[in-house]
Amino acid sequence: MTDGTTNIAITDALPAPRGGGLRVADPGLIGLLGFVIATVTAQLAHLGLQDDAPVFWVGAVFGGVVQVTAGMLSYFAGDNFHFIVYNAFGWYWIVVPGFLLGEELGFFEVTAQARGLFSLVFAILALLFTPAGAVHNSVLPITLLSVSLGLGLQSVAAFTATEGLAITGSILLMAASALAAYMLVEKFYWRTIGRRVVPLGPPWILGDPNSES
Repeated sequence: MTDGTTNIAITDALPAPRGGGLRVADPGLIGLLGFVIATVTAQLAHLGLQDDAPVFWVGAVFGGVVQVTAGMLSYFAGDNFHFIVYNAFGWYWIVVPGFLLGEELGFFEVTAQARGLFSLVFAILALLFTPAGAVHNSVLPITLLSVSLGLGLQSVAAFTATEGLAITGSILLMAASALAAYMLVEKFYWRTIGRRVVPLGPPWILGDPNSES
């Protein structure tokens, strides 16, 4: 069931009960937080503003453990969309530190082309997730498109050694992080004080997101 004025799930539209009943937190809060922190950290390294050491730890914890946790909690909520999205990118962030560790220790090293192919797979996944995200609001599909294009450009850069494409990809992924932070602000204040403090825009595709949000 959805609220016809916003096309969002009634379970999201109503504040948590103040007395009685089970209070269930929204796993999307930590999922978005993990995505933002891990992605910003990685792109700062790609832009040469810091080294790769923070990417290993922050990526593994916030990008990996936190997002996978959010994905599994979404499973128990019957939320198929966030279950697959957070798990997909959570496990992505568990693999990436492995690439860095192999490079540092000199075993199971992964070539730039293999990393590019890995990024391309997730660029395609983000693109495939976009139509389902477009049922929710306007910001979510824009975020997914930014992730898709950013990873896609970084993939091409890995095959062609074109620094400009890599930088452009990093900028797009930073933009995706900013959009995710924007959604986190909206979700946090709605779930805690019952107020919509920033607009997310109307959904691009009409549908019932109840089973997916």
